[in-house]
Amino acid sequence: KLQYEGELAVVIGKRARNLSEAEALTCVLGFSIGNDVSERNWQKSDRTLWRAKNADTFKPMGPWIETDVDLDALQTRVCVNGTETTRFSTNAMLFGVATYIATITRYITLHPGDIIWMGTDGTSPDLKAGDVVEVEITGIGTLRNTFVAADGS
Repeated sequence: KLQYEGELAVVIGKRARNLSEAEALTCVLGFSIGNDVSERNWQKSDRTLWRAKNADTFKPMGPWIETDVDLDALQTRVCVNGTETTRFSTNAMLFGVATYIATITRYITLHPGDIIWMGTDGTSPDLKAGDVVEVEITGIGTLRNTFVAADGS
């Protein structure tokens, strides 16, 4: 039971610890798009998410890192096989980027190259081999992935 989650991915560019919300974006290199693929049966049966969210090929990201982004203007749109399934504004997320980074850095030191996945809105339908998922975020671009079966068919 594979599902996708279109997400804003925050790419860290500088070491960061104990940042305030006002300082939080100073550690950011840029922003990209992530497709947080999840295997829901594993997620239900396992006591942690390591396998359900981190198997090989499960976190495609791209198409590049955008450094000039207006966080107040981002719209995320997800289509499967050309049909829109999800649309939301990053401003509608539970936590904003600065709040999330400030909270994380109270407990974890961030390092260059770390990626923070900001989450998604709603639920997604199950995927099957051959499905094409496009995650578009205004100001960044479109990440396009075709799903294939584990045996490559």
